Amino acid sequence: MEKSGVQISLVSCFTPPDLSFERGNREIESAVRGHPTRFRGLARVDPRQYGSLNVLKKFLQKKSFVGISLNPFEQSFKVNDPLVRPVYELAEESDSPVMLESGYPVVSLPLQIAEVAREFRKVDFIMTHAGQLLASGQSEADSFRAVVDYPNIYCETSQIILSGVGSFIEQVMHSRKNGSKHRIMFGSNAPQGELSVELMRVTEAAISDNEKRLVLSKNGKKLFKL
Repeated sequence: MEKSGVQISLVSCFTPPDLSFERGNREIESAVRGHPTRFRGLARVDPRQYGSLNVLKKFLQKKSFVGISLNPFEQSFKVNDPLVRPVYELAEESDSPVMLESGYPVVSLPLQIAEVAREFRKVDFIMTHAGQLLASGQSEADSFRAVVDYPNIYCETSQIILSGVGSFIEQVMHSRKNGSKHRIMFGSNAPQGELSVELMRVTEAAISDNEKRLVLSKNGKKLFKL
């Protein structure tokens, strides 16, 4: 973060070896408290686990946490499965954005997320990787439609498919529909992603300096109230 000029990061836990997301969230809370000006937490759970809602409620009440993180791929559930509804209902009740690990066939494709966003219109959903991990390129068009058609869908830029440097970012920033340029934000997916490389997706895009500031800073700060 120091080397790349990143001032603040959102962090969440990996899937704990013992599957205790309460313990994983406690570790995130400890990291945020140790560096309160550099980190904010996203509370993560496995919605299939008994008691997951109580875990979420507990951590969302803490100042260290500013939203929810779900990983449908690692926990093997579909984002539009009824079992996840209680999490979305809690997100609506607590005004918590929901970051979804997205782009995985069967469990978290952009149109599945659009289905959820259509039902829970008061919840802001963030598609990691802009929903584009499906390397065929099919999901790039679906991601674009989801973002421009649903004002409560956001996307982050890590590991997006490039058909030209910054092309997806340029498409979203140049769209005038539903204020979509305010719903795309920088993400690194660190430590799997290389921060400096991910920054280039934005800095080398054919968009204005002000638009780059929206992606790199302003949009995320506004959504998460940082």
